[in-house]
Amino acid sequence: MINLRRVTAADVDRPRAAAALDRVFAQYVVPISFSEPQYNAHVSVNDIDLGASPIWYNGEDVVAAAVLGVRGRRGWLGGFGLVPEYRGRGLARELLADVLGRAWARDLDSVTLEVLEQNAAARRTYVTGGFTRTRRLLSFTIDAATLDVEAADAPYIDAEPLLDGLTETSTCWQLEDVSLRRSPTRLHGVGNAAAFCIYAHHGKLAALVKARVTTTEELAWLAASVAAQTGAESLSMFAVPEGGQIADGARVLGWSVAHVADEMQLRRERTRPNEDR
Repeated sequence: MINLRRVTAADVDRPRAAAALDRVFAQYVVPISFSEPQYNAHVSVNDIDLGASPIWYNGEDVVAAAVLGVRGRRGWLGGFGLVPEYRGRGLARELLADVLGRAWARDLDSVTLEVLEQNAAARRTYVTGGFTRTRRLLSFTIDAATLDVEAADAPYIDAEPLLDGLTETSTCWQLEDVSLRRSPTRLHGVGNAAAFCIYAHHGKLAALVKARVTTTEELAWLAASVAAQTGAESLSMFAVPEGGQIADGARVLGWSVAHVADEMQLRRERTRPNEDR
């Protein structure tokens, strides 16, 4: 028997909130875990509203958790789910109604989320809840050994000024400039005024976080330069809008699609005349 106790992340300490989110992502289609430092970074970097982020318990056992980011009148569902033993009981729809109720209580106009293509159960929950797909987001990877490092002569530049100079199609919440400026991971830049990218690296892995290019050749040049400067064995790009210059260039250059996600959005229906804006 389930006796739900519904609280929010504001009602528990950070270690318990982190542990709840970690339990929710157990057996997820892509391995994700949350330590307390990772959770704290998620909260601060992505403007997570703890009071609008429900956590459900059955006694002391975590049942479900959702995480809502708030920026102005926009919301973002930055974590959502039930622990494995409570899945398949219809609770996901109730959890979605809970977090959306908190979002509308904060007078938000919309809530956006990303859901992996293979996560059919989550997709059904969001569609039933009224969300519609706005675009597809692709995550890419490539073996650095396949890049033309002999042509890798793009100079290193400071990443901070580049955050204001990007014109590629608007990106997902966690890659918006406000999030990148707060990133606990140091960001680097490479390129010039016409074509450049911001990247991060750890050990043998490097991620092209954001880029501005006008040709496929520029993307190849920047990627090879990142590999040469970092010594990375593999490069990745996360949540690239399908159909843009970056995604199309990556496909031409032989980058592999690691994951496909749908960005989905639900806009609030304002029914009273004095609520129309």
